[in-house]
Parts: sequence; structure tokens; C-alpha cells
Amino acid sequence: MFPLELPVFTLSDSKPVAKSISLATTALRYRDQLTQGRSRIEARFRTGLPSFQTATALSDLYDQIVCSVYEDSLRQALAGGAKEQQVQRLALVAHGGHGRRDLSPFSDADLMLLTPRTTAASAAPVAGALVRDLTDAGLDVGFSIRTPAEACSLAWTDPKIYTSLTESRLLCGDETTFRRFHDSFRSGAKRRWKMLNQKAIETRREERRKWGETIYLLRPNIKRSRGALRDIQLVRWLGFATHGQTDLAQLASLGALSSDDLETLRRAHGFLLRLRHELHFRSKRSQDILDRPTQMEIAKDWGYQGELGVLPVEDFMQDYFEHTRGVRYVSAFFDDDHRARSRTAMALERVLSRRIDDKIRMGPTHIWVIGKKLDSFASSLSDVLRLMHFANENCRRIAHPTWLAIRVAMQERSWSPPDPKSVQSFLALLSQPGRLASLLRRLHELRIIEQLIPAMKRCRGLLQFNAYHQYTVDAHCLRAVQAATDFVEDESAMGRRYRRIKDKTLLHLALLIHDLGKGYDEDHSEVGRRIAGEVADAFELEQGQKETLQWLIHKHLLMNTVAFRHDLNDPDVVHDFAAEVGAVGRLELLLVHSVADLIAVGPDVLTDWKMKLIEDLYLRTRRYFETGNLPGENDPELDQHREDIVSLIRSAGGSDAVVELVGELPLSLLRHRGAGEIATELIQVGEWLGKEEGCYCAGLVDPDGGAVRYNVVVQQGDSRIGMFARITGALYACGLT
Repeated sequence: MFPLELPVFTLSDSKPVAKSISLATTALRYRDQLTQGRSRIEARFRTGLPSFQTATALSDLYDQIVCSVYEDSLRQALAGGAKEQQVQRLALVAHGGHGRRDLSPFSDADLMLLTPRTTAASAAPVAGALVRDLTDAGLDVGFSIRTPAEACSLAWTDPKIYTSLTESRLLCGDETTFRRFHDSFRSGAKRRWKMLNQKAIETRREERRKWGETIYLLRPNIKRSRGALRDIQLVRWLGFATHGQTDLAQLASLGALSSDDLETLRRAHGFLLRLRHELHFRSKRSQDILDRPTQMEIAKDWGYQGELGVLPVEDFMQDYFEHTRGVRYVSAFFDDDHRARSRTAMALERVLSRRIDDKIRMGPTHIWVIGKKLDSFASSLSDVLRLMHFANENCRRIAHPTWLAIRVAMQERSWSPPDPKSVQSFLALLSQPGRLASLLRRLHELRIIEQLIPAMKRCRGLLQFNAYHQYTVDAHCLRAVQAATDFVEDESAMGRRYRRIKDKTLLHLALLIHDLGKGYDEDHSEVGRRIAGEVADAFELEQGQKETLQWLIHKHLLMNTVAFRHDLNDPDVVHDFAAEVGAVGRLELLLVHSVADLIAVGPDVLTDWKMKLIEDLYLRTRRYFETGNLPGENDPELDQHREDIVSLIRSAGGSDAVVELVGELPLSLLRHRGAGEIATELIQVGEWLGKEEGCYCAGLVDPDGGAVRYNVVVQQGDSRIGMFARITGALYACGLT
């Protein structure tokens, strides 16, 4: 339960035993106080205690225990010879979540014992007793001993220490010592705001890389993933250095946050804090991962009902994503507002800029709207989309003041059907890869895409509750666009094929909307075809473009299905697939769409094996379109390959039986293996055939050392079918994959 070192009991030495028993009794009392306190708070939470009040109650419980243990530690230190005058100058400070009274049931207690330099010797015994007894009581403690000067000095160099100390609160001890630290820390932070903000933003960026850059993860960390509690804290940290405040309401009163942004953060904070309390109470430990089974349980317990085609858990997660989207959106703009910028770079940007038209200027890295035209420009959807088209075409970032004005204007804009100019600007935006994916994400955040494509609104944050997809429907579609546009700089065959598509508008549009038919009882490809038709009509596409868009959405799974589930050596398979596709142009579109779709599902979904199968199907189908030959028909290259293999076998003294095997080799083997390699292995097989001893099996290490290939030859005779499946099953049972 907790470590106790009981001395050996003797009649002449009963005082240490009594002291140890007293310590044990005290630790048990505090442990019971903590356990019972958590139980009482959980009971109130289950009957409707709001999340903020729950956090406050937990903070009060922690404070009571910590302060009581601190008083005990002071008494022990004094009994051990510490000087009372020195001990009285110590200050115990809560920081981080404990400091801002934002605790969940099993949060750590982050504590710092502040000591003037002259009393440091007396602080050590107090700290030792404090940490020991708090640990014995069942609290997870983060602890440090520092002088006020040390605390400040460390904060300027370590962003984790700085961000935690921004929310420091005196628990007990000397107020003068604490005030000396806090005043120095606050004034020092304001003097160093550029450096501290830059470090805080970079630290948070690194954390997001680890826990998830998108808010649409299906197994999120509700503290550290993007849009989660940590991004709300980031606003506080930046506010402290720039304005001397961490309280969101105070930041709003200073004009650093709009009232709408304040309300967005408050609502999200309440929701996420309630969810974190729930996870802690359920697991009886610190737990921030929202896994799928827990999502289902919470959705049921919180009363989510779902609707036609949408499960209760999907309804619950849409709420989660709606809140984290708001946090991500507000914190991103707050970051941009409080990011240090080089005045020299800003001046050069303007000096080297040129006028695009009477409203827009473009510099070496950014594009922006001229100040006096900004308000009217930002409220015009067609102008905003035209600006994005210019930004995408020229690979420029939209300057932050321009984005800020657009954001405010779009939030206030009432919904209305898009006018023809807006549609044309949107299609022009889709026609170029550039920074398309990033700009589409911004449009999605501004809810502009759903004004142009209403079906996008229903899929905002829509969960795909299966073990395959890792992102929501809308995030997956945007990632698919990103995957395709990434091919523009790719030197692979896929990159060349993507660049070969002259007009990429339909491809990018199809990727953006290809899964919007999900969430209905009907097959999503069928629903998607109807949505594609509605989008084509709204955008006034030509009839041929409409048909291609509908076909691409309806058949977007076709290539992967055929490649992964059918024998590509079968001429009928390739013939039927080619008949579905109809032309080389559609084949190119479907190929890029299929590969981008797989990449967007999640990391490592598109394996080399899958890519080879897709590539094989593409090449066979393209050859059929160009020559009319199906697999194995009139293929001079394959014929020559077979002749080379036969020649090598004969020159090595191989038997006629081995030569006959060449004619039975599958096309997939002939296309992907060299003549010398095949001839060598066939000769070995021929030697085995001559012995007539069971089956032949040889393990061959690939040249790169990354895998072992097994050649298995069986004289099947009258054996039942399924030999290949049984062989692979046996290998898998041995731990081979």
C-alpha cells in the first residue's frame, strides 16, 4: 500500500515504533479522506453536478489534503531541528491544472515549494516529509523545490516549466515569498513575450504531432490531441505572456478574445472537462484516451439516441468533433494573433509586392486585401473564393489580418445559395493543386463548403464507426484531396500520372465529395452518385462532366475491389473491368482517386503489396485499351521472357519436365521476376520432381533483407481445392505474415 520502514521493536526503543505507527495511521486517514472525497464527488457528478463545479470540488479536496499534510510536514521538520523563523518563510504553490483549479478525479497534484535562498536548508526536510506522506495518501505528485529566482530562470529556458507556472496559486505558507516570485515571473514574461510565445507554440505543435494533428481522430486523446483541452490552455499561456492574464474572461475584456470565441471555448471546455471526469471515474485512474468501446458506453449513458443511418455513438462523436473543431479554430487564430513577426520581413513583403487587381496585392510569400477594401471584400463569398484561387494558383499564404476579417465576416453572413461567380471561383480553386487541401480545410472551418455543397453539412464530424477508417467522413475526404495534390511533386509513376491529368477539377471535386453518401441505410456509393448529380447541376457542369463525376463517385471502390479480390491473370476479370471503365481518361482518374482514397484512410493502409496489385490492374487495362490484348494474349515481351527462361534452363542442363513448367507459370510471376531467378528456382523444382518425395518448399531471403519468400510446390492430384489457403494458414499459425 505504502512504504513504511518500521524499526525493530525493543522495550528500550519504543518511541520510533510509536512514531512509525503514527505516520502509518496518518497516511491511512488521508488516503481514506481522498477515497471518500472522490466517491462523494462522483455521486454528485452522476446526479448532474456540472463539470466546472466538479473540478472545483476536486480541487478543494486536493487542497485540504495537501495543506493538512504540509502542516504535518512543518511540525516534523521543527521537531527534527529546523528553525521556525526559516520554515515560516516557505510557500507551497500549486501550478498547472491544480493551480487553475481544473482537476479531474485522478489528476496529478503539481506542487512547488518556494524558498528564499537563505532558508533552503530548512526546505529539504519539509519537502521530504511532504512528498512521502502525499504519496502514501494516494496522490500522484509532481514536485520541485526552487527559489523565486530559480523558478523564473528555469521558466525562461524550459517551455514546459513556463507554461505550468503561468497558472500558479498559493496554497499555504508565506504570501510575501509567493508574491515576490509571481510579480517577478509576470513582469519577466511580458518582457520576453515573443520568445515565450514562440516556444509555447512550438512545444504544443510537437505534442500535436505525437498525439494527432487532426481533430478528427477516431480514438482521440482528449487532453493532447488537436482541438482538445491543451489547445484551450495554449490560449491561456499566450495570454499570460502578452497580456499578463490567463483567465479567458479577462482576455475577452482586454479585447484579445471576441465574445463569440470566448463562448466557443467555454462550451468546449465544459464538454471536454465533463468527458475527462467521466473517463477518470470509469477507469479509476488518470485516463485521457477515448477508445471506441468507451465511446459506445458514454453515448448510451449520456442519452444519445442517434437517427436514421447514424448510430448513437456517431451522434455523440459528432458533438465531440464539433467542440474540438471550435477550439482548434479559435486557438489557431489566437496563435496567429500572438505570434512574433519580423518587422523587416513584413516590410520586405510589402516593398516586393505587386497589385493583382484593385483590391488584392501579392508579395513573395503572402497575398492580402488592401486595408480600405477589406471589410466589403471579406463579406463577399465570390471575392473570398477568388482570393483563395489566386493564393492556390501562386502558392501564397493568405495574410493573417485578411484571414481574420474573412473569418469575422463569414461568421456573420447569413446562408444563401451560391451565385455563379462564387461557383466559378470555387471550380477555379479546385483546378490547381498548389495549397488546395489547406485552403479547403479553411473553407470547411468557415462553413463555406457546405454553402456550396449542402451534403457536406451532414457529414461534418460524422464518425465512421469501424476498425478500418481512422478519420471522420469530412476529414477523410479532405485528406484524400491532400493525398492527390501531394503527387504533384512526386517523381514516381503515380506522380507522373497525376500531372498528366490536364484538368484536375473533376478529380479534386470527386475526392472532396466521394464519401458524402455515408450515414444512410442505402449503399453510400448509390447515395453519392445522386449527390454528385446534384452538385453537378448546382455548379452547371456540362453533361459529359456530370456523367464522369457521377461515374467516378459511384465506382470509386471498383479498382481496389477488383485488384484485391480477383485473379488479374484471368482475361475475363480485366475485360469486365475495362468495360466498366470505358476509356483511358477515366482509367487515369480512377487510378489516382483509388490510391488517394486508400492513403486518406490512415497511415500504412496503402502497402507496397496493394500498390503493386493496383498498378498491375492499371497496366493490364491500359494495354487492353491500347492494343486490344487481354492478359496472356499476343504479348511479345512475355513471349520473349519465356524464351529467355527456357534458354537458361537448357544451358544449365535442365530436363524437358522443367521446360514444360515454364508454360504453366502465372503471368504475375513472369511480370515481376527476372529470367535468371525464375530459371534457377525451376531447376531446383525439377530436381525435386525427379525424386517424387512429398512437396517442395524453399525459403528465399529477399535482397533487401526485409522478407523471406517461400516457394511451395505440391503435386495436387485429386486433392480438394483450397491448397493455397491451407498453406498460408499454416504459415500464419507459425507466426509468419
